[in-house]
Amino acid sequence: MSKRYVLSKEDIEQRAPGRGTAAASDEITVAGRAVGYMYREEPDEEDSGWRFLSGDESQEYLDDERHVGVFDVNVIANMDDAVIPYLDAPPGTHLVRVEGSDEFVDADDDGEDAEDDDWEEIDADTIDTIDDLRERDDL
Repeated sequence: MSKRYVLSKEDIEQRAPGRGTAAASDEITVAGRAVGYMYREEPDEEDSGWRFLSGDESQEYLDDERHVGVFDVNVIANMDDAVIPYLDAPPGTHLVRVEGSDEFVDADDDGEDAEDDDWEEIDADTIDTIDDLRERDDL
């Protein structure tokens, strides 16, 4: 079954080109929800290290490779341009959106006890690789 993404290829503008790829959940790319949580791992070849989530995904949801894909960072920037000012942040960055705004703050400094954070991370081994996605025509 083919996914229906929020944006078609024709809708993509050059907002954050040349930044490599990133993993994003279907909550963003298919459901069209805003990025609520973004974090960056060490980049690896074409992978920028960025992971984009709405923030409401369960670990079970993220563990199912059908719910997460690899996209050019520019595609995610087109879906939610609020991420653009933060794309140069170093690996190890964990950002959460300030509710009702386009601002992100350090997830560990959002005024809450870091032990209470219930954000889940994407298991990179469960998602399609960029080579797998290049073979698909629906992106």
